[in-house]
Amino acid sequence: MSLTTVLPPAKQLFLRPLLALTLLFGLCYGFGVDFALSAFWYQLQGQNWALQHHWLTEDVLHQGARTLNQLLIAGLLLHFVWQLARQQYRRTRGLAAANRASNWTRSRQQAHGRLLLSLMFSLAGVALMKHSLPMDCPWDLQAFGGTQPFTGLFSSWPANRAPNACFPAGHASIGFAWFGLYFFCLQLYPALARPALFLSLMLGFGLGLVQQLRGAHFISHDIASAAWCWSMACLCAYWPVLRQRLSPVSLPTSYPQVIQND
Repeated sequence: MSLTTVLPPAKQLFLRPLLALTLLFGLCYGFGVDFALSAFWYQLQGQNWALQHHWLTEDVLHQGARTLNQLLIAGLLLHFVWQLARQQYRRTRGLAAANRASNWTRSRQQAHGRLLLSLMFSLAGVALMKHSLPMDCPWDLQAFGGTQPFTGLFSSWPANRAPNACFPAGHASIGFAWFGLYFFCLQLYPALARPALFLSLMLGFGLGLVQQLRGAHFISHDIASAAWCWSMACLCAYWPVLRQRLSPVSLPTSYPQVIQND
C-alpha cells in the first residue's frame, strides 16, 4: 500500500497540530507556566533538585532510556541495510521469483526508510538547535538554587557567559522522534497507527517530565521538541506529494507545425 493513498490532507494532519503546539509553547513560555511548574517541582523536593542525581531518574530513565533508544535505532538500521543487501544479492543471482515472493516489498522498504529518515532528522535537528540556541536549565537559575539570572530565548545572550545547551529538550525528543511510527503503521498496519502515535506522545512527555523533575528543562522545551519532531515526521511522509507538486510541468518535446496558407 502506498502511503500517499492513505494520508489525510496536510492541513489536517500537519498544520493544525503544529499550530496547536505553537500556541501551547507561547502559553507556557510567555505566560509564566514554565516557571510556575518548575517552582512546583522544586518546592515538592524541599527547595532542592533531590531527583537530579537519583539512580532512577538519572541512571535508569535518563542514561538507560538513551542507550535503549540508540540500540533500537541501530537495530532498525541494520535490519534495513540487511534487507536491501539481501534483495540486491537475489537480483544479481537472477532470483526474480524469490524477490517477488519476499516479504520485503517496495512498500515495506519505503516505510522503513521513511521511519529512519524521520528519526535521523528529528534527533539531529534537536541536537543542532541545542548547541546553536543558548538557554539555561532551571537548575542553572537563581530562582531554583542556581547562580544565573534568567535570559530569555529571544534575548541577547550575555557576552561574558558561556552558553548552556538546554533548549529544546533532547531527552524528550527520544520519544517524540518516534512520531514517524504513526506514518509507518498508517502504511503497513493501519489499525496500529493511532496507538503508535499515542505511544510516541506518552514517551516524549514522560521522558520530558523526568527531566523537569531533575531541573533540566522547562515544559516549553519539551513542546518545542515535539513541534520539531512532528514537523520532521510529516515532512518525510508528505515529501513525495510535495515533490510532485513542486516538479516543473513537463512540456511536449515537439509542437505541431502550423501551416499558413497564403
